[in-house]
Amino acid sequence: MRRPDDELDALLLSAVPDGGVPEDEAGIFSTAWARVQASLADEGEGDEFRRRRLDLIADREVSARRRRRAARLASVTLAVAVAGAGTAAATDFFSTHTGEHLSGWEADAGGTGEVLNLDGTDRGQVFDQVTKDIPFPIGYEAQRDYALGFYPAESGHAVTEGTLRSFVARMAVCTWADAWVAADGAGDPAARQAATTTLVSSVSWPDIRDNDDPDNIITETGQHLSYNYWVPLLAEGARAGNRQAVLDAVADSYACSYQVLPVIDTVPDYRYAGQR
Repeated sequence: MRRPDDELDALLLSAVPDGGVPEDEAGIFSTAWARVQASLADEGEGDEFRRRRLDLIADREVSARRRRRAARLASVTLAVAVAGAGTAAATDFFSTHTGEHLSGWEADAGGTGEVLNLDGTDRGQVFDQVTKDIPFPIGYEAQRDYALGFYPAESGHAVTEGTLRSFVARMAVCTWADAWVAADGAGDPAARQAATTTLVSSVSWPDIRDNDDPDNIITETGQHLSYNYWVPLLAEGARAGNRQAVLDAVADSYACSYQVLPVIDTVPDYRYAGQR
């Protein structure tokens, strides 16, 4: 049985011309949801709660497509961003915390935990605090900063703690793979073992294990995959000391982009080395 989200994607994607490109898809989704929101606005003040939830779906669809292009995604996946609290009055301080939580299908679509404003004045501090327990290798501070700054600080938009943590956790796994390859190339068995230990443990991280779905990725060949399906493959490759298996798992990840792979991006055996 097709899920409602599958039918929604199919309906909107039918408007993309044959041979269309990812930018066409993003344009179709943006235009469609803009018209839905305009229609609601014509009804007057209406139900603010309802409008926020429609914003949630619109942001999720468009942002997911942007992320798939950056990470070389080749399929339709959902649940990236959720809608914010609307336009706030101009003040010197705008809190990232909202105190709001999603429930039911909204949590399935937008993630669990508190809804966080993307343009909050204290965003950097809050995002750092929310994800501080997700480990990155020493020397990968710039890559962690990239992960925390990935979502644009757009007014009226937000992300849930669950979605933020899930994304940052995936970026952390990517950096540990990079650290593993760096240690392997440098002939540093201690550093490689430390990276292996973290990669093996990452399989059971709640942000990797729980915030996932068997049908998050539908490949061009119709194969249904969990968005984090590559993490166990990566861990097994590291455990076995198989350098090529590690590189291939990263390449197949649909998540690890060159911004978090300073070493792997320069390795000739890596499928996407130097590609932008």
